Amino acid sequence: MEELSHEQLKELEKKTKSRAKAKKVVAAILATLTGVSAMTVVSSVIAYDAFFTRYERPDYALYPGEYCYSRVQSRLTRKEFFYRTDESHLKGYYYPSTQGKGLVVVAHGYHAGADDYIPAIEYFVNNGYNVFAYDCQGTYDSYGEGTVGMCQSLVDLDGTLTYLSNTAPYCNQKLFLFGHSWGGYAVSSVLALHDDIRAAACIAPMNNGSTIMVEKGEQYAGKIASMSKPLFDAYQTILFGDYVNYNGVKGINSVDIPVLIAQGVDDTIITYDKQSITAHKAEITNPNVRYYEGYGAQGGHDSIWHSKESVAYKGEIDGRLKKLQMERGRDLTAQEKADFLQDVDHALYSAINPTLFAQILEMFDSQI
Repeated sequence: MEELSHEQLKELEKKTKSRAKAKKVVAAILATLTGVSAMTVVSSVIAYDAFFTRYERPDYALYPGEYCYSRVQSRLTRKEFFYRTDESHLKGYYYPSTQGKGLVVVAHGYHAGADDYIPAIEYFVNNGYNVFAYDCQGTYDSYGEGTVGMCQSLVDLDGTLTYLSNTAPYCNQKLFLFGHSWGGYAVSSVLALHDDIRAAACIAPMNNGSTIMVEKGEQYAGKIASMSKPLFDAYQTILFGDYVNYNGVKGINSVDIPVLIAQGVDDTIITYDKQSITAHKAEITNPNVRYYEGYGAQGGHDSIWHSKESVAYKGEIDGRLKKLQMERGRDLTAQEKADFLQDVDHALYSAINPTLFAQILEMFDSQI
């Protein structure tokens, strides 16, 4: 991993100290305004930070599917490098195609990284698009002690697009966006900040990064979770500034480009009727928005972008692993699981949803 210079380390140290000081200030202010004790405020901030820790790469020997580059490198070329934005120091991955119809920027979901979308990346490359993917702050190979918060995906996509617009060979390419979940929120929201996007595909996107924590709390604990909203709002403003004012609906309505929103009706991660952009259909005024809904086996948060065969095969593999574990009466060792996964059809396990991706490709092609 590339080493930071002395000046860069000083800059990061300054930001860290500034944020630490800001946390103390907001704790004191909130304790005064709301009557909540400073200790409660500080505890809430600590709990928030603990949720957004670093997310490292998994051990791919124990991780089925074509979600790691080593399994596809014989047929998919890429260039890896680090780049800086105003807020982050990120790892980027550039996949050139033979045609170069445009550049698709891929924004990954939470508890994932760029490589988790290699099946989608390969699809775009095979259909003539160059692809740029990256790991968000605190994820996989990118720098950062943690992932900071839900708005960080918007921060990093905004910074990445600014970097690309000022750097060859990316700056002269027609620009398209693809994002899933956390990345889908970033893709939709960033449309209000960049006017050079040709089309965007948002898969299972939450609508609002700054409200999703409370919304998830309400999903499991009811309205009592709403009591934490003033604390979270203030803290996220400290962390992200004006980025907290952007959301998917606002971004989509700021443009008239084609935007595809795909949502599974049985998604329990980003719920169809409350937390998703689809839940806000009535607020969307962009006339070029189109919707895709996933049902049955493809109605989930991740299964929506995978084929029916892939979903069924994943269930089969998971079932076989559970059966093996029951037969042995204990958790499998890492070596036992690795041995089992050697016979897995990784391509089938991670195969994409052909209907959904054909619609995305048609939308992108229409804007060339």
